[in-house]
Amino acid sequence: MYRFFQVFKRDFFNLAINPMWIFYITVFPFMLVSILGFLNSGNYGSNITAYDYYGISIMIYMVFNTSTLSANSFMEGRIKQGNMRIIYSPLPKGHIYISKIAATAILSFFCHLLVMLLLHLILKVNFGGENVIFIILILLLFEIFVSILGVLFCCIFKSENTANQILSIVINISAIMGGLFFRLDGFGETVEKISYLSPVKWIVTDILKVIYDRDFSYYLPTVTILVVLSLSALLLCKKFYNTEDYI
Repeated sequence: MYRFFQVFKRDFFNLAINPMWIFYITVFPFMLVSILGFLNSGNYGSNITAYDYYGISIMIYMVFNTSTLSANSFMEGRIKQGNMRIIYSPLPKGHIYISKIAATAILSFFCHLLVMLLLHLILKVNFGGENVIFIILILLLFEIFVSILGVLFCCIFKSENTANQILSIVINISAIMGGLFFRLDGFGETVEKISYLSPVKWIVTDILKVIYDRDFSYYLPTVTILVVLSLSALLLCKKFYNTEDYI
Protein backbone atom coordinates (compact mmCIF):
# COMPACT_ATOMS: atom_id res chain seq x y z
CA MET A 1 0.00 0.00 0.00
CA TYR A 2 2.88 2.37 0.77
CA ARG A 3 4.33 1.90 -2.72
CA PHE A 4 0.94 2.49 -4.31
CA PHE A 5 0.51 5.68 -2.28
CA GLN A 6 3.86 6.97 -3.53
CA VAL A 7 2.79 6.42 -7.14
CA PHE A 8 -0.62 7.96 -6.45
CA LYS A 9 0.95 11.00 -4.78
CA ARG A 10 3.10 11.70 -7.81
CA ASP A 11 0.18 11.27 -10.22
CA PHE A 12 -1.98 13.59 -8.12
CA PHE A 13 0.79 16.18 -8.00
CA ASN A 14 1.27 16.01 -11.79
CA LEU A 15 -2.41 16.81 -12.28
CA ALA A 16 -2.61 19.48 -9.57
CA ILE A 17 0.28 21.56 -10.95
CA ASN A 18 -1.10 21.71 -14.50
CA PRO A 19 -2.75 25.17 -14.71
CA MET A 20 -4.75 24.41 -17.86
CA TRP A 21 -6.36 21.31 -16.34
CA ILE A 22 -7.19 23.18 -13.12
CA PHE A 23 -8.70 26.03 -15.14
CA TYR A 24 -10.74 23.57 -17.20
CA ILE A 25 -12.30 21.81 -14.21
CA THR A 26 -12.89 24.90 -12.04
CA VAL A 27 -13.11 28.27 -13.82
CA PHE A 28 -14.51 27.01 -17.13
CA PRO A 29 -17.64 25.27 -15.75
CA PHE A 30 -18.45 28.29 -13.56
CA MET A 31 -18.17 30.61 -16.58
CA LEU A 32 -20.23 28.25 -18.73
CA VAL A 33 -23.07 28.08 -16.20
CA SER A 34 -22.99 31.87 -15.76
CA ILE A 35 -23.19 32.55 -19.50
CA LEU A 36 -25.82 29.93 -20.36
CA GLY A 37 -27.89 30.83 -17.30
CA PHE A 38 -27.86 34.51 -18.26
CA LEU A 39 -28.69 33.90 -21.94
CA ASN A 40 -31.58 31.58 -21.10
CA SER A 41 -32.88 33.37 -18.02
CA GLY A 42 -36.29 34.00 -19.60
CA ASN A 43 -36.88 30.43 -20.73
CA TYR A 44 -37.42 28.83 -17.34
CA GLY A 45 -40.00 29.24 -14.59
CA SER A 46 -39.72 30.39 -11.01
CA ASN A 47 -39.50 26.89 -9.53
CA ILE A 48 -36.39 26.02 -11.53
CA THR A 49 -34.34 28.88 -12.93
CA ALA A 50 -31.95 28.75 -15.88
CA TYR A 51 -29.06 28.89 -13.42
CA ASP A 52 -30.51 25.89 -11.56
CA TYR A 53 -30.86 23.84 -14.73
CA TYR A 54 -27.46 24.66 -16.17
CA GLY A 55 -25.80 24.40 -12.78
CA ILE A 56 -26.84 20.75 -12.75
CA SER A 57 -26.48 19.91 -16.46
CA ILE A 58 -23.11 21.61 -16.95
CA MET A 59 -21.68 19.96 -13.82
CA ILE A 60 -22.70 16.59 -15.26
CA TYR A 61 -21.12 17.56 -18.59
CA MET A 62 -17.88 18.60 -16.90
CA VAL A 63 -17.78 15.41 -14.83
CA PHE A 64 -18.18 13.45 -18.08
CA ASN A 65 -15.20 15.36 -19.48
CA THR A 66 -13.08 14.03 -16.62
CA SER A 67 -12.60 10.99 -18.87
CA THR A 68 -10.38 13.06 -21.18
CA LEU A 69 -8.39 14.23 -18.16
CA SER A 70 -7.78 10.64 -17.03
CA ALA A 71 -6.73 9.71 -20.58
CA ASN A 72 -4.20 12.56 -20.54
CA SER A 73 -2.91 11.58 -17.11
CA PHE A 74 -2.49 8.00 -18.29
CA MET A 75 -0.78 8.34 -21.68
CA GLU A 76 0.29 11.95 -22.09
CA GLY A 77 3.84 11.96 -23.47
CA ARG A 78 5.51 13.80 -20.60
CA ILE A 79 3.95 11.48 -18.01
CA LYS A 80 4.72 8.32 -19.98
CA GLN A 81 8.41 9.14 -20.02
CA GLY A 82 8.43 9.81 -16.30
CA ASN A 83 6.84 6.46 -15.53
CA MET A 84 9.51 4.31 -17.15
CA ARG A 85 11.06 3.67 -13.73
CA ILE A 86 7.71 2.53 -12.28
CA ILE A 87 7.06 0.15 -15.16
CA TYR A 88 10.36 -1.67 -14.59
CA SER A 89 10.10 -1.66 -10.81
CA PRO A 90 8.78 -4.72 -8.89
CA LEU A 91 5.26 -3.33 -8.55
CA PRO A 92 1.96 -4.87 -9.68
CA LYS A 93 1.23 -3.48 -13.14
CA GLY A 94 -2.24 -2.47 -11.99
CA HIS A 95 -0.68 0.21 -9.78
CA ILE A 96 -0.03 2.39 -12.82
CA TYR A 97 -3.55 2.67 -14.20
CA ILE A 98 -5.35 2.45 -10.84
CA SER A 99 -3.27 5.32 -9.42
CA LYS A 100 -4.07 7.45 -12.49
CA ILE A 101 -7.78 6.70 -12.10
CA ALA A 102 -7.76 7.48 -8.38
CA ALA A 103 -5.73 10.70 -8.75
CA THR A 104 -7.95 11.99 -11.55
CA ALA A 105 -11.23 11.11 -9.82
CA ILE A 106 -10.22 12.60 -6.46
CA LEU A 107 -8.76 15.84 -7.82
CA SER A 108 -11.65 16.41 -10.23
CA PHE A 109 -14.25 15.56 -7.60
CA PHE A 110 -12.97 18.08 -5.07
CA CYS A 111 -12.55 20.75 -7.75
CA HIS A 112 -16.11 20.15 -8.91
CA LEU A 113 -17.34 20.33 -5.31
CA LEU A 114 -15.69 23.76 -5.06
CA VAL A 115 -17.46 24.86 -8.26
CA MET A 116 -20.80 23.64 -6.91
CA LEU A 117 -20.24 25.60 -3.71
CA LEU A 118 -19.45 28.77 -5.67
CA LEU A 119 -22.47 28.25 -7.94
CA HIS A 120 -24.69 27.92 -4.89
CA LEU A 121 -23.25 30.92 -3.07
CA ILE A 122 -22.94 33.30 -6.04
CA LEU A 123 -25.64 32.20 -8.50
CA LYS A 124 -28.01 30.61 -5.95
CA VAL A 125 -28.06 27.28 -7.81
CA ASN A 126 -30.24 24.74 -6.02
CA PHE A 127 -28.40 21.45 -5.44
CA GLY A 128 -31.03 19.87 -3.26
CA GLY A 129 -30.68 21.54 0.11
CA GLU A 130 -30.73 18.82 2.78
CA ASN A 131 -30.59 16.20 0.02
CA VAL A 132 -27.37 17.56 -1.48
CA ILE A 133 -25.39 14.56 -0.16
CA PHE A 134 -27.35 12.31 -2.51
CA ILE A 135 -26.49 14.56 -5.46
CA ILE A 136 -22.83 14.56 -4.45
CA LEU A 137 -22.80 10.75 -4.23
CA ILE A 138 -24.23 10.40 -7.76
CA LEU A 139 -21.63 12.81 -9.14
CA LEU A 140 -18.83 11.01 -7.27
CA LEU A 141 -19.84 7.63 -8.71
CA PHE A 142 -20.10 9.16 -12.18
CA GLU A 143 -16.68 10.78 -11.67
CA ILE A 144 -15.15 7.40 -10.81
CA PHE A 145 -16.78 5.70 -13.78
CA VAL A 146 -15.65 8.26 -16.37
CA SER A 147 -12.13 8.30 -14.90
CA ILE A 148 -11.95 4.56 -15.49
CA LEU A 149 -13.52 5.01 -18.93
CA GLY A 150 -10.79 7.41 -20.07
CA VAL A 151 -8.05 4.96 -19.06
CA LEU A 152 -9.96 2.08 -20.65
CA PHE A 153 -10.15 3.87 -24.00
CA CYS A 154 -6.37 4.43 -23.85
CA CYS A 155 -5.84 0.72 -23.11
CA ILE A 156 -8.06 -0.28 -26.05
CA PHE A 157 -6.88 2.23 -28.67
CA LYS A 158 -3.22 2.42 -27.48
CA SER A 159 -3.16 6.18 -28.06
CA GLU A 160 -4.11 9.21 -25.99
CA ASN A 161 -5.05 11.23 -29.09
CA THR A 162 -7.32 8.54 -30.50
CA ALA A 163 -8.91 7.92 -27.11
CA ASN A 164 -9.61 11.62 -26.57
CA GLN A 165 -11.03 12.09 -30.06
CA ILE A 166 -13.47 9.23 -29.57
CA LEU A 167 -14.29 10.31 -26.03
CA SER A 168 -15.03 13.87 -27.22
CA ILE A 169 -17.48 12.55 -29.81
CA VAL A 170 -19.20 10.27 -27.28
CA ILE A 171 -19.38 13.01 -24.64
CA ASN A 172 -20.80 15.70 -26.91
CA ILE A 173 -23.34 13.43 -28.61
CA SER A 174 -24.47 12.15 -25.22
CA ALA A 175 -24.68 15.72 -23.89
CA ILE A 176 -26.79 16.95 -26.81
CA MET A 177 -29.08 13.92 -26.74
CA GLY A 178 -29.36 14.17 -22.97
CA GLY A 179 -30.44 17.82 -23.11
CA LEU A 180 -27.48 19.20 -21.18
CA PHE A 181 -27.18 22.32 -23.34
CA PHE A 182 -30.87 22.85 -24.06
CA ARG A 183 -34.03 21.10 -22.98
CA LEU A 184 -35.60 18.74 -25.52
CA ASP A 185 -39.15 18.91 -24.16
CA GLY A 186 -40.28 21.27 -26.93
CA PHE A 187 -39.16 18.97 -29.74
CA GLY A 188 -41.95 16.45 -29.26
CA GLU A 189 -42.49 13.15 -27.55
CA THR A 190 -40.37 11.16 -30.05
CA VAL A 191 -37.27 13.28 -29.47
CA GLU A 192 -37.86 13.11 -25.73
CA LYS A 193 -37.90 9.31 -25.87
CA ILE A 194 -34.78 9.19 -28.05
CA SER A 195 -32.97 11.36 -25.48
CA TYR A 196 -33.19 8.50 -22.98
CA LEU A 197 -30.66 6.61 -25.09
CA SER A 198 -28.11 8.97 -23.59
CA PRO A 199 -26.80 7.80 -20.19
CA VAL A 200 -26.48 11.38 -18.96
CA LYS A 201 -30.24 11.81 -19.44
CA TRP A 202 -30.81 9.18 -16.74
CA ILE A 203 -28.51 11.06 -14.35
CA VAL A 204 -30.10 14.45 -15.08
CA THR A 205 -33.58 13.01 -14.60
CA ASP A 206 -32.60 11.29 -11.36
CA ILE A 207 -30.98 14.42 -9.91
CA LEU A 208 -33.90 16.67 -10.86
CA LYS A 209 -36.36 14.24 -9.30
CA VAL A 210 -34.37 14.16 -6.06
CA ILE A 211 -34.03 17.95 -5.89
CA TYR A 212 -37.48 19.11 -6.92
CA ASP A 213 -39.81 16.16 -6.28
CA ARG A 214 -38.02 14.44 -3.38
CA ASP A 215 -38.47 11.36 -5.56
CA PHE A 216 -35.82 8.64 -5.01
CA SER A 217 -37.44 5.99 -7.21
CA TYR A 218 -34.62 6.25 -9.81
CA TYR A 219 -31.85 6.75 -7.28
CA LEU A 220 -30.92 3.19 -6.32
CA PRO A 221 -31.05 1.89 -9.93
CA THR A 222 -28.80 4.78 -11.04
CA VAL A 223 -26.29 4.08 -8.24
CA THR A 224 -26.33 0.36 -9.01
CA ILE A 225 -25.76 0.91 -12.74
CA LEU A 226 -22.84 3.29 -12.10
CA VAL A 227 -21.19 0.84 -9.68
CA VAL A 228 -21.62 -2.11 -12.08
CA LEU A 229 -20.30 -0.08 -15.03
CA SER A 230 -17.29 1.07 -13.00
CA LEU A 231 -16.36 -2.45 -11.90
CA SER A 232 -16.86 -3.78 -15.44
CA ALA A 233 -14.70 -1.03 -16.96
CA LEU A 234 -11.98 -1.63 -14.36
CA LEU A 235 -11.89 -5.33 -15.24
CA LEU A 236 -11.62 -4.41 -18.91
CA CYS A 237 -8.68 -2.13 -18.09
CA LYS A 238 -6.92 -5.12 -16.55
CA LYS A 239 -7.67 -7.18 -19.65
CA PHE A 240 -6.47 -4.65 -22.23
CA TYR A 241 -3.60 -3.02 -20.36
CA ASN A 242 -0.09 -3.86 -21.62
CA THR A 243 3.05 -2.17 -20.35
CA GLU A 244 4.54 -2.40 -23.87
CA ASP A 245 1.80 -0.12 -25.22
CA TYR A 246 2.24 2.29 -22.35
CA ILE A 247 5.95 2.64 -23.00
